[in-house]
Amino acid sequence: MRRRGPQYVPASLSYFVAGEENRLAALVCGGEIEVFALGNPVLLTGPVGCGKTAIATHLAALAVSQISRDGEPGRVVFYSANDFARSYSEAISADDLKPLSDELDVADVLVIDDLHLMADKPAAQEELALRIESRFDAGLPTILTSKRMPSEVRGIRSRLASRCAPGLTIPIELPQTASRRQLLSELSLHFSLELDENLIAILDAGLESSISVRAMEATMKQISLWCRMNESQVTIEAVQQAIDGSRQSRDLSMAEITNTVSRYFRLRSSELRSDSRKQNLVRARSLAMWLARQLTSNSMHQIGDYFGGRDHTTVLHAIRKTASHLETDPVLKRAADELAEKLS
Repeated sequence: MRRRGPQYVPASLSYFVAGEENRLAALVCGGEIEVFALGNPVLLTGPVGCGKTAIATHLAALAVSQISRDGEPGRVVFYSANDFARSYSEAISADDLKPLSDELDVADVLVIDDLHLMADKPAAQEELALRIESRFDAGLPTILTSKRMPSEVRGIRSRLASRCAPGLTIPIELPQTASRRQLLSELSLHFSLELDENLIAILDAGLESSISVRAMEATMKQISLWCRMNESQVTIEAVQQAIDGSRQSRDLSMAEITNTVSRYFRLRSSELRSDSRKQNLVRARSLAMWLARQLTSNSMHQIGDYFGGRDHTTVLHAIRKTASHLETDPVLKRAADELAEKLS
């Protein structure tokens, strides 16, 4: 397997591409340092699609390659957070938790992926916290991934969050600048598309800065489909249609945004569209307007109409005020991040 540092692994590619934005990840995955001597567990944080799972499995493979038991290679146990919670629930229902606990306690390397998805599973969190502590005491490496620090995920218990905190945290960023262009170039080669540097630059400039590698791959597939349908080489028209398609796929409805925000704050969607000036409603409504402006092509007039017929000035004030609060209010910032991820 080719490796260029340990970052992004699109489904169509079998090697990594690392950029300056992820120098720490490249360093720890290069095999030149003992990662778990720096901290245990190792926690990988970052947005969906940034490559956390790929890096976790890469680190696990590096660690287990150095372990041999009676001439046999070491063993990696990998659970997604949802699978672990399901296995825990089944074990509790059968009154037979020991096999699961033993499996986690003795695994040479344990990987738990997408820890944030356990936010609504407190009992499973408590069990996992015990297993991480047991593994730490035994000197066994554990790798966790989460979209953000567990202490910042609403619903993650303090006991589990505290077990993650003393280890090594490696933040993973989405590809930027040179990494994006290199990935687009490599993906074009994989799909046998001839995109010169000019077309790659146009495509890169047209895609959103927060696009994941998986979305980049989907965009390249759209270009490939256009070329097959038109029996043509890649043109600017093909690239532009792919860019437009990527934007349209993310253009959410106002109702979807309102429903998601109202569920998050445990309100009714009708309350967000009402005239109520209760502080909690104003806060949630303003955030919904801010998200609508960020995630849709609706104008401020359209947003105002949807939220109870408010005028352009009122919407603008709410959006600007929310943007200002996001810089100083960590609770609101966390809510905005989580809602944006749910909606995307």
